[in-house]
Amino acid sequence: MPDTGRPGPDTIKGHSLDILKEAALFSTDPHVRAFSLYLLALEGNPSLINIFLSSLRDRDKRVRSRAAMALAGLGADALPDLIDLLCDDDWRIRYRAAEALGEIRSAVGTAHLIRVVDDDRDHVRYMAIKSLGSLEEKAAVPSIIPRLSDENEYVRRMAAVSLGKIGGEDALSALRKALHTEASESVRGALRVVLKKDGTG
Repeated sequence: MPDTGRPGPDTIKGHSLDILKEAALFSTDPHVRAFSLYLLALEGNPSLINIFLSSLRDRDKRVRSRAAMALAGLGADALPDLIDLLCDDDWRIRYRAAEALGEIRSAVGTAHLIRVVDDDRDHVRYMAIKSLGSLEEKAAVPSIIPRLSDENEYVRRMAAVSLGKIGGEDALSALRKALHTEASESVRGALRVVLKKDGTG
């Protein structure tokens, strides 16, 4: 093919990716950073993982959320980093790592998510429980049951929802007991819905 002096499609795409990477990391507008991450995530390219990991520490919540979803989109390629991030000093990073692991839905992350069910931060406990519910991991039931008595109402409600998704007699027995002791009407409502779906409510 003769050289026309014009950039080929690969060159154009390479320049476009460079522009998006710079925008994702350095734009002063959080909307631009978030949308750039969205477009980069469509590539499904593991070589972009450092961009997503860096953006996970962005000061804007929307950007951090988009970075978590971008990491989830990488699937198994992102698992080692996400598992490591469950031990991060920043609870917001642990929260997003737990969220991404739930989206990936890999059994590899299960034992690590179970460990974070007892995290000091209620946001992290909530997300770990939600992700384990998405995984429908029966091994997580003994760790989630105590969270039906969590100090945080939202954590208790998510524990009810996730135990309902996972199912099994141990989970249902704990849900029935919780219904008799739960003070929050919001959580009681979640418990009733879960038990009704099972036919025991």
